[in-house]
Amino acid sequence: MNAPIDRPQPRLGDQWQFSTRIVGGAAPLVLDHMVRELRPDGGFVVGVRKAGTAEPWLVQEFDADFNRVARELLPGDSMRYRPAFPLFRFPLRPGLRWTLDVEQRQDSEPGHRFVHVDARVVGPETVEVPAGRFDAWRIEARHRAGDVGIDTVYWYAPRAKRSVRGVETSRSPRGTSELIYELQSLRLL
Repeated sequence: MNAPIDRPQPRLGDQWQFSTRIVGGAAPLVLDHMVRELRPDGGFVVGVRKAGTAEPWLVQEFDADFNRVARELLPGDSMRYRPAFPLFRFPLRPGLRWTLDVEQRQDSEPGHRFVHVDARVVGPETVEVPAGRFDAWRIEARHRAGDVGIDTVYWYAPRAKRSVRGVETSRSPRGTSELIYELQSLRLL
């Protein structure tokens, strides 16, 4: 699996279920993600809601390279990124690195802030999550905004068209926390 990996081609109705938990915190939050719209420019929209509920979908918008353009925090209140928040740089290959400053704006808040992103593809690894065993690409990233820093390791699995596991360690003057997300199941069309 050392050949470069091209960007995924999401399809309308593709679904993933993730469990997200804060280490030492409350019970995991299980969220369903589903591709709800494909855009002419190659971007797409994913709806997210608590598993097993009929709650309204929160929306995440991605560009054609699976980089986050916006994400709703609450219905009608989005965090927007310019340029898109660079989760990936396709084609993925060992040693690939990207560094960028991204403007972040929240609909309900005045002003903006900049997030510095420094990420690199470490290389192929096999990762096991509740949804199964995946050949994946390990990506390590550092995000900094003001006095907050987040170190992230995530594993992108071409077969799942997503990262299937992530570990985020947040540090600020208020303390440190660790968040882990793992793919529980998927249904790709």
